[in-house]
Amino acid sequence: MQIDLLRHGPKNNNPDVHGTGVEALLDPVKIPEIKTHAYGLITDSIDRGYDKIELWSTPIDRARATAEIEYGTMIHDSDEIAIALPRINALIGSSAINPENGEAVNLGSRAMSKIWANAKKLEKYDYLQGENKPLYAWFEQGLDNPQGWQYGKPETWNTEDPGITLREIAWRIGTYLYNVFEKAENQKTRVIAFGHSGDIEPWIALTLQMVNGIDDGFGRIWDEDLTDRFSEIGGALEPLKGARILQLDRSDDLYLFSIKGSDMEFKLGPQIGKEILKRQVRLYHERGMSNKVLAARLEADYKTK
Repeated sequence: MQIDLLRHGPKNNNPDVHGTGVEALLDPVKIPEIKTHAYGLITDSIDRGYDKIELWSTPIDRARATAEIEYGTMIHDSDEIAIALPRINALIGSSAINPENGEAVNLGSRAMSKIWANAKKLEKYDYLQGENKPLYAWFEQGLDNPQGWQYGKPETWNTEDPGITLREIAWRIGTYLYNVFEKAENQKTRVIAFGHSGDIEPWIALTLQMVNGIDDGFGRIWDEDLTDRFSEIGGALEPLKGARILQLDRSDDLYLFSIKGSDMEFKLGPQIGKEILKRQVRLYHERGMSNKVLAARLEADYKTK
């Protein structure tokens, strides 16, 4: 079984429509690229012996749209493989789901969104779309960025600007991955999960730090900055690229592969072991602030109505 954790399809990178990073939608001109990617997934999955594809996404519009476009493309070429309807899981990123209307709620702080948006204005795009300057600006803040609420540190709980840390975003993704592997009934299933840049890279970085003994999942053991991982993971992800986590025969040994930047091939990464994901799950449930942040966000929105 394998999970492909990928950035959503190409979006409009004009800073004027980008806002804080959640408003911009997919670039309609590049929809054919998403469809071509879907056809490639069908062929590759059949070649690898999979008999089912599951599509998942965060609740963010452009991730949901990517999954829906890929599904609509795949079902027309699925005689040899089953394609499940796209589903949403908020843990594939930093957005919760508003229980009243089903809309996405960004759990990141406005302060971090501003850092991203300001760096975005300095980014220059040619044939690449990776948001390297915004991601590096986030990495400079560290996994335990001071703009986020932290467990056991009420002094970080800024009621005017609630938000979770990059570390918690990584915990959330690790929890999603672990749950999928644990609940899998068919080892011949391939899961395609669409997240977004700024969420996937912190999970890759934290996981690499845990593999290398630099971080125990809760905090740094060695005094090494998150920016040291930036080049190692290839900078910001390009659209439809990310990480592949491969499990062989229900083993607890998981293998991490990643697409770096614009490279077309998956690069072999380390054996990470399911225990690392399990630790991320435990930390998320024991120390995660997502529910408190969501409650604060919803309360603030209610007061402004």
